[in-house]
Amino acid sequence: MSLTIFVLCYNRPALARLAIESIVQQSCHGFILIISDQSTNNDVEAMVKSEFPSVCYVKRPSSLKHLEHFNTCIGEVKTDYYCLFHDDDLMNPNFVEVMLKFIGDHPSAAAYACNAFIETNGTIEPRLSFISKNEYELISGPRDLAERYFSHNQSGIAPNPSYIYSHPLAGDELFIVNGGKYADVALLLDILKKGSIFWLNKPLMTYRMHGNNVGSVESIPDRLRFLGYLKKHRQEFGKAILQDYRYSFIYKKILKSDWRFRSKRLGVVKKFLSGYQISRYSRFSTYKALLKRALIKWA
Repeated sequence: MSLTIFVLCYNRPALARLAIESIVQQSCHGFILIISDQSTNNDVEAMVKSEFPSVCYVKRPSSLKHLEHFNTCIGEVKTDYYCLFHDDDLMNPNFVEVMLKFIGDHPSAAAYACNAFIETNGTIEPRLSFISKNEYELISGPRDLAERYFSHNQSGIAPNPSYIYSHPLAGDELFIVNGGKYADVALLLDILKKGSIFWLNKPLMTYRMHGNNVGSVESIPDRLRFLGYLKKHRQEFGKAILQDYRYSFIYKKILKSDWRFRSKRLGVVKKFLSGYQISRYSRFSTYKALLKRALIKWA
């Protein structure tokens, strides 16, 4: 069972140093490590060649878009499995060992991920990335994953850098280059058409949130772009997912905005959004999902 770990870097040598150290210090060394750097300067390159001379370093054109960088790495994979790790996150010392053992126990899936500690601006939060009462969660199809991301029964998600992908099953699936901040979700939804995904409940990495995270930037255009993806595949996800996504990720933000709704037209918009909210909370499935989430947290 062979594994390639890419560390995707961009102008953050201090953070990249910690990420690389956490990988070099793994308890299991049966993997290929590649530093893939699209920085606009030579700081990361100088750091890697000085402090990690035995590690494979590849310089990418800085003109590459963020998601093109990911796709370039996927196109170069020659091993059975691959991981696209971020330069600002950290692996626990046993990440590779535990994940490879888990993959060996469940070899037929298309992708695997783990739970994570959340670090926000240098402070570890008391919560984990997702909540589960089981050793692992099996995501069997696109609707199951979409519910975990967008519906009321979601209790967190496995962070994107924790994923290890099966090259035979997932290797021909690429990120939508103009897919915005939800392109990773769209990729996983497409991969689920090839095979299942496992989330291991054990936290094996630290997902670091800070001001420079791409995912920390709110973007209504990105949300609308992903809404278009969900609408295109509405038969797979169902009406409830579209309603939950529209309300939680678009309409709620408008309702909570500081609009004064003074004009008649804006008043009509507010009434429509409020009515949508009421209809959403009148569904039995909404309360069933809320109860399920509460029971998971309690357990």
